[in-house]
Amino acid sequence: MTVNWLLTNHVQSQVYYRLAGTNEWLFAKGTHHSLPTSDRRVYQVELTHLAPRANYEFCFSPDEKIFRFRTMPRTLDTPVRFIEGGDVYHQRKWMDNMNELAGKFDPAFVVFGGDLAYARQRQITPENITRWDDFFDSWKRKARAPDGRLIPMLVTIGNHEVSGFWGQTPKRATGYYALFPTPEDRGYRCLDFGKYLSILLLDSGITHSIEGEQTRWLRDKLSARREVPHVFPVYHIPAYPSERPEVGGENGDYSQSIREQWCPLFDRYGVRISFEHHDHAFKRTYPLRGGKIDPKGVVNLGDGAWGGVMREPDLANPRWYIARTLSVRHFYVVTLYDEARHIIAVNERGETFDEVYQKVKR
Repeated sequence: MTVNWLLTNHVQSQVYYRLAGTNEWLFAKGTHHSLPTSDRRVYQVELTHLAPRANYEFCFSPDEKIFRFRTMPRTLDTPVRFIEGGDVYHQRKWMDNMNELAGKFDPAFVVFGGDLAYARQRQITPENITRWDDFFDSWKRKARAPDGRLIPMLVTIGNHEVSGFWGQTPKRATGYYALFPTPEDRGYRCLDFGKYLSILLLDSGITHSIEGEQTRWLRDKLSARREVPHVFPVYHIPAYPSERPEVGGENGDYSQSIREQWCPLFDRYGVRISFEHHDHAFKRTYPLRGGKIDPKGVVNLGDGAWGGVMREPDLANPRWYIARTLSVRHFYVVTLYDEARHIIAVNERGETFDEVYQKVKR
C-alpha cells in the first residue's frame, strides 16, 4: 500500500503503521518532491510485506489522527469487489455524491480512467492546482467504507491532466506525474493481485503514443497473463465512443488507433471487458471481436460519467456496436468470483440500471 499526502511545510517522509488490533507501531520512510506551480510537497511512503486481507492502521505520528486501510486477499477464495469510473470532477456536489455512494459499496479499491480533477480546463491554460485540492479533499472525506476506512485509488491519465490535451509528453502533465509518480514517468503500467486479477492502466495517446513501444509492452503483458482469470484494460479515449466521432478529428484518430493497435491484442489474449471513458455518457457495447459482433468478444464499458456534465448520445441512430447507451451519471461495481465476474452500472441515486455477467474461461 502506498500512502500519499501533501504539505506546505517540510517534514520527514515517514509513516507509522500497525496491524489493527495490535499495539506496536512499525515505521517506514519514503520520499518527497515538489508539486509544480504550488507551495506544496508531495510525500509518498510505500508499505511492504503486509499481510493479505488484513486491516491496518497508520498515522504520521503516534499522537496524531489514525487512518485505516485494508489489503487485498492473496487468492480469490471469497469474492472481491472494486469500482470503476472516470471523468470525475466537474462540479463538487456531483463528485461528493458519487464518492460517498462509492464508499457505501465497500469496494477494495476504485479505478479512475482519467480526467480526474480537470485541473486543465482548456488545451493551453495554466494548471489550476486548487482543483486537485478539491479532488483529494472530497476523496478523503466522502469516499469512506462503511467501517470508516480509506479506499485506495488507482488512476490512469486523461486529456484534462495535460497541457495540449493529447499527443504530448509527461513534461506537459507536471501536476499529474508529481501526484501519481511512476518509474521514468511512464504513463502505462500493470498492477497484479495474486494470480487472479491484473489491471492494465493504459495511456490512450495522451502522453505516450498508442502504437510502438506501448503496444509492444501491452502485447507482452497480456501474453504473460493468459492464465489470469480476470484481466481488465483501463484507458481514457474510447476505441468505441458513444458520442464523439468514431473516425476523423483528433478524438476519432486516437479511437481508430486503439482499434487497430490494442483491440487485436485484446482478441488474441482473451480479454472480455475493457473500460473506456472521455465521452460523458453510459455505454455498453455488444461483445466485439475483429471489428464485428461476436459472443466471444470484448464488451467495452464506458464512457466516463462519474461527476461530469453529461452528453447526449444519439438514441434514435445508435451506432452498430452499441448495445445500450444513456445520458446518466454512473460508475461500475465489479464483483469477481473464481468462476465468473458480475458487473453492475449504478446511477447517482444508487440504483442499478444495467449489468454484465460473464463466466471465466478455465
